[in-house]
Amino acid sequence: MKIGVNILALLLLIASLVAGKMYWNHQASEQSALRPTKIEDSRYTEGQDVSWKQYAQNLPKSVTEKIEQAEKAQKPIKLVIVGSAPKEKVDKTWGALLKENLQSTYGEDLITTQIYEYTDMTTLEFVKNEAYKQILNEKPDVLLFEPFLLNDNGVVGINNTLENITVIMSRLKKHNSELVTILQPSAPVYKAENYPNDVKALEKFSKENGYEYLDHWNAWPDYRSKDILTFLAKTPGQPNADGEKLWANYLETYFTNSSSEL
Repeated sequence: MKIGVNILALLLLIASLVAGKMYWNHQASEQSALRPTKIEDSRYTEGQDVSWKQYAQNLPKSVTEKIEQAEKAQKPIKLVIVGSAPKEKVDKTWGALLKENLQSTYGEDLITTQIYEYTDMTTLEFVKNEAYKQILNEKPDVLLFEPFLLNDNGVVGINNTLENITVIMSRLKKHNSELVTILQPSAPVYKAENYPNDVKALEKFSKENGYEYLDHWNAWPDYRSKDILTFLAKTPGQPNADGEKLWANYLETYFTNSSSEL
């Protein structure tokens, strides 16, 4: 009887160790998926001409296929960046920093970038004022859209925000069914209460509707920690210069497999 009990205890110990390892492997996998990381490729050696494919290793197939077509046709793809303009002056926004990085990495022979930043814009105003027509006129291949989530918070309401995004995207898709859309939230807010739930809702919406989603919040210190104040301006939800760079670095890693120094 005693031997049987010992064997059972040993089996339970082994099972718990295996389960623990599987859990931590799963956690590590999820974290890796949330944040783009630089991918080293041993096929490229120093002094060798580097293919754009080395820089595009974090990008989805829908985007790399467009770049490949652009290379063959010798006609660059167009990336349009849409988001909130800062209320306090900064040297360069994350959009401007990303544009510079894309130009220096891919060159304008492969990717051209246009930026539209709107002050105090909400998704409701974006629809009512038909501001989305500016995007239509650009005829983008890829849209990186920060849909004024913070400006909408407490004003429009997340359910209406998601409905407005649906309207905007339906208008864009009507003119370009091949458009690749990448959604991302606005900047974090220190000790925010309801706003983080809006961010989660946007992520869920993106996945359910087949849009790429970039959660750059994973690159920031925890929004509940005072550490995040190092990267925020006095205006709630606006990055300072270091915050703009931090946000841009996250996007640069995603788009170019590299990032600028903070």
